[in-house]
Amino acid sequence: MNNDTNPRISNVLLGVTWLEVVILIWAGLGLLLYPPVMAPFWPWQLAPFNLRYLGALYTAALVAAFLQARSSRWSPARLVTPMIFIFTLVVTAYSFVHLDRFDLHRPEAWIWFILYIGVCVNAGVHLWCYRAWPRPQPSAPPRGALRAALWGLIITLGAYGVALLVAPDAASWFWPWKLDAFHAHLYSVTFLTPALGAWLLLGGATRNEQQTLGLTVAAWGLLPIFGLLWVDATVKRVHWELTGPWLWLTLFAAMAGVGLWLVASARQAVWEKKG
Repeated sequence: MNNDTNPRISNVLLGVTWLEVVILIWAGLGLLLYPPVMAPFWPWQLAPFNLRYLGALYTAALVAAFLQARSSRWSPARLVTPMIFIFTLVVTAYSFVHLDRFDLHRPEAWIWFILYIGVCVNAGVHLWCYRAWPRPQPSAPPRGALRAALWGLIITLGAYGVALLVAPDAASWFWPWKLDAFHAHLYSVTFLTPALGAWLLLGGATRNEQQTLGLTVAAWGLLPIFGLLWVDATVKRVHWELTGPWLWLTLFAAMAGVGLWLVASARQAVWEKKG
């Protein structure tokens, strides 16, 4: 892709994306790798499993944000910016729904809402401004196994994300730890965000966009597994004799597998073209 078919995004969108990268490094890697340091700064109290899961969630989101910031181009921003928008929109909306979980006397609570509302509005405004921009070229509609994989992400992850929103207790019965409605609502973005990304690629995708989605989905599959095993190695609270934890592992392992396959198939297409 040359610069004529893949224009540069605005300095505002680029700057906010780099800000997101910095925040996600601090929050994601901090919660995942150094939770005792990060936990006191969080806007609400976190138990060990939720703490690591949020760290995994934000670290995986860092992948997409970094790829957009590093590129600074419409591809992959055409994919990543809508994903940022739906992620921040859902989290913002359900933070207000569960406003009682926040201590508004603490500055961290206000920072949470300012950041989420600001990033959401920024993404929404740019999507509106860029609504007439065409797909970067070369871009081709996915076919065969790739199209099936994208539809699998849309249907499976999209349906499960909606289920966490409308019936959090029933939808989270198989999680290895007990989810309250607040965290179930927040964690729906783990599934709704990649489902939206897959839907956006159905009409046509560049290899760069396919790889970006693949890396993000792979991270959203692998890192929560890593976090779960790390916490359970310490607290020993997962009941592995039950079916639920294995269903949870299967779901996230499948996400990781599909994500890695998307990356591998995109790279294989590049190699075949070069050959």
